[in-house]
Amino acid sequence: MTSTDHSSGPSLSLSSQLSILLLVLAALTFVSSVLVSTSNMRSYLDAQLAQSAQDTANSLGLSISPYVGADLTVAETMIAAIFDSGAYLSMNYTDTSQQVVFDRSNNKQTDAVPDWFISMFALEPPVMQSEINDGWKIAGTLRVQAHPGHAYTSLWNHTKAVFWNSLLLCLLALVAVHLLLMVVLKPLKDIEKQARLLAEKRFELLDYMPLTTELRTVVQALNHMVSHVRRNFSELNDRAEQLNQQVYLDALTALPNRRALVQSFSALQQSPADAGHNYLALVSLSSLKHINDQQGYASGDQYVQKAAELLASQVRQREGAQLFRLSGSEFAVLARFGENSAAEFALTLQQTFAIADGSAYPQGFATLSLLQLMPDEELSHAMARADGALAQQANLPSPATPQSAADPLGLINPLSRSHWQDILHTFTRSVVSDTAAGNSDTRLGLTADMQAMFALELQPVFAGQQLVYTETFVRFRADQQQLPSADVFAMAERLGVSLLLDKALVTYILSQLRGLTSQKFAINLSKSALHDEQFVRWLVRLIENNRAELPQLVFEVNEQATLGAISSAQYFFDSIKQAGAAITIERFGASFSSFRYLQGLNVDFIKIDGSYIRALHEADTRFFVDTMTHICHGIGIRVIAAQVENAMQVEHCQALHLDGLQGNALHPAIKFSEFQQKVAAFSPLVG
Repeated sequence: MTSTDHSSGPSLSLSSQLSILLLVLAALTFVSSVLVSTSNMRSYLDAQLAQSAQDTANSLGLSISPYVGADLTVAETMIAAIFDSGAYLSMNYTDTSQQVVFDRSNNKQTDAVPDWFISMFALEPPVMQSEINDGWKIAGTLRVQAHPGHAYTSLWNHTKAVFWNSLLLCLLALVAVHLLLMVVLKPLKDIEKQARLLAEKRFELLDYMPLTTELRTVVQALNHMVSHVRRNFSELNDRAEQLNQQVYLDALTALPNRRALVQSFSALQQSPADAGHNYLALVSLSSLKHINDQQGYASGDQYVQKAAELLASQVRQREGAQLFRLSGSEFAVLARFGENSAAEFALTLQQTFAIADGSAYPQGFATLSLLQLMPDEELSHAMARADGALAQQANLPSPATPQSAADPLGLINPLSRSHWQDILHTFTRSVVSDTAAGNSDTRLGLTADMQAMFALELQPVFAGQQLVYTETFVRFRADQQQLPSADVFAMAERLGVSLLLDKALVTYILSQLRGLTSQKFAINLSKSALHDEQFVRWLVRLIENNRAELPQLVFEVNEQATLGAISSAQYFFDSIKQAGAAITIERFGASFSSFRYLQGLNVDFIKIDGSYIRALHEADTRFFVDTMTHICHGIGIRVIAAQVENAMQVEHCQALHLDGLQGNALHPAIKFSEFQQKVAAFSPLVG
């Protein structure tokens, strides 16, 4: 599957092309009209000058005929009187032997007319002649040439009048045509907007029909297509939501159910550990049976819903954590934590339960057990351990209160808050000075701190044998040990430096990728970066200012983070797309929510959560993924399968027509130092 080609050459809108064409035509019409009118006027004036000179030669010749044989002084005086009027360029009289008897001439220069105009439209008045008779014999020849001065003045004035009249008419015509084009092309612009909105998954119809027959046909066809796409999208979403509710959601709380837990547990246990640990929390509503018996099931349902809301409010704050309802009184939480994050999460839940506790809950509001999962541990075994821990807590004097606020449930918190502050300061100090100064430094470069603290890894996404893009991962190092990414991001959020950390990571990754312009790489961003407008503006400037040396970019954001604030996520997507990058929503489907939020989001890829890929051997899951894929394909979004770990999963994904596959079955993650641009980047391990 190849990516959509975007023309990088310059382009002009139809209205601009028509405007340029009209301007050229108007200019040609204007110039030609002035030239033709001036040329016609010049021809007319040449003819007038010739006629005037001939008339003067004839009349003057008759007037001086009686005097040429006797007293030429009278004849010369008569010629001088006519010549001195200034209307003639030259007059001369020659006898029969071609001897000049007298000759008069004037300067041809005309001060009232520019020299360039005279050069461009030169008048050449002809020399007209008349024979002079002395009685019955010819005495000589009189030659007369009219002066073009007055003709030049008339031609100049005529040209100016034609110029301004033609210019005014052209301008009026252009204004009229422009207004006409605005009326005619307005439906075309609306059609363009509708097509662009459709590409951005926004299904809007044109609510009027153009007057132009051809455009009316196009609008009707486009409205029909948009209605069809919107209807298909809605129908597929309804089908997916119905299946989701039947298979994966609890009817009372709308939380994922036990089947969803089984699916997610398997995916979590088989996913790369990233120096963190997988945890299972089991929450039991201790007083539910008592409330059901004493107050009725309606009160019990309210108790369950209140607990679900309290738990959901805490779980939403933990990136990647998932909440499930297992049975009447039990909830479960799956998450990947570092030890710091696990201890803090347990303490927060215990405090939440203590606040909610009261006389209405005689056995306490809830009890909690949080345990670290062993490698390859089965869900049944983990649940048995969690049940045992809950049973032990049921024998404690106060089950809703943690045994030790400093170390709830026996978890060890190895790093203090001050230690984390030092670590995060080291991680982010390369961008702190820039932010503190209020500047936006978009230069790229690797510092010694970055190279010591961060390690870049890559894993490709394939479509068959073709590379779609390569995802980047950053591992953290401090004090000669690798830190869990979950702990790093959680503590950065808690200490208010998450945006600085994202800036440092983006700068580090792009500095490493600089020069690999023929490749396409994906960068993961946190929830804080997704919803911060200042960060988005900085990221757009960074891309634009370094575009010449950067590869093609894709930014991956978590589905849960996207659902947190759709409007700010849409601003991020639109801004990044305008900067020339692509967007992927990862862990798609992990929230078990409706897919309708995709409508209106300008997204290029979705990456299906690994829990679905692990469960593709189940017919229900395959049907759900197939529906999910049809929804995305119907609105132009390409679908990627994550955590593809074996050949059977590859076959299922290919049968479902997914657009890309990622996982150890295709290619494991490798260190950036092992990546060689000269080699064809990556090739899949399986076809």
